[in-house]
Amino acid sequence: MSTENVNDEKLPSYNETQVVSDHDPPRYNATANPSESVSLATMEGAAPPTYDSLFGKIKEAKREHGTGFQFFKSVATILSAAIGGIACIALAAVLLAIPVVQLYYGVNKKDDCAINSKIPLYLIVSGASGVAAIVLQVLSCMCSDENGESKCALLTHIQSLLNLFNFAWFICGNVWVYKVHGEVVYDDTASEFFCDKTAYLLAFWCITAAYIMLGAMCLLGILLCMCMMTLWSTKQR
Repeated sequence: MSTENVNDEKLPSYNETQVVSDHDPPRYNATANPSESVSLATMEGAAPPTYDSLFGKIKEAKREHGTGFQFFKSVATILSAAIGGIACIALAAVLLAIPVVQLYYGVNKKDDCAINSKIPLYLIVSGASGVAAIVLQVLSCMCSDENGESKCALLTHIQSLLNLFNFAWFICGNVWVYKVHGEVVYDDTASEFFCDKTAYLLAFWCITAAYIMLGAMCLLGILLCMCMMTLWSTKQR
C-alpha cells in the first residue's frame, strides 16, 4: 500500500474517540447484588440506633426526683424492668414452694388437729391463695411495659382484692394459731389438745416469718431514711 493511499484515508476525529468515555463508569452498587445494594442504601439513610443504659436511666431519675422517696421508687421500677420477666418467673418459682407445702400438709392433716380444726384449714386456704397470688404476679410481669407498669387493669384489680383477702386470712390465722400455742399436744392423738406437729409448726412459723420479714423491712426503711437525711444534710452544707 502506497503512502498516498494511507494519507487519503480519513482519520477519526477527537469527538469520535470520546464516544465510549461519555458514559459514566459503573458504580459498585450497580455491580453488586441488587438486594444488597438496596439494603446498603437503607442502612446508609437510616439513623444509628440509640440505647438508654441502665445507669443513664438511674441518673435521669435522680435528676428528676433528687434523692427522695420517689427516686428510690423509680430506681426499684427501673431495676425490676431491667431484670425482666425471666427473673420474675424464676423468683416466683422459688416462692411457690411455700404455698405448695402449706397446701399439701393442710390437705393431708386436715383431720389431725383436734385442738382447732381451723389450723389445717388455714394452711389449705393460705396455700391456695398464695399459689394464685404468685401466678397473678407472673402474669403481671408478662403484661408489663418497659417501665414496669402493668398494662392489664383487670389483673391489677384482681391482685388488689386477693391481697386484701390474704391480709384478712392472715389475721384469722394469727388468732387460731397463737391462741393455742401453749396448750397444743403433739404426742397424744387421743387428747383434745392434740395437733399434728408438722402442720401446727408449719402454720406457726409461716406466720412468725411474716412478722420477721416485716420487722426487717421496717429496719431497712429506717436505715434508708437515715442515709437520705445524711445525704440531705451534706448537700445543704
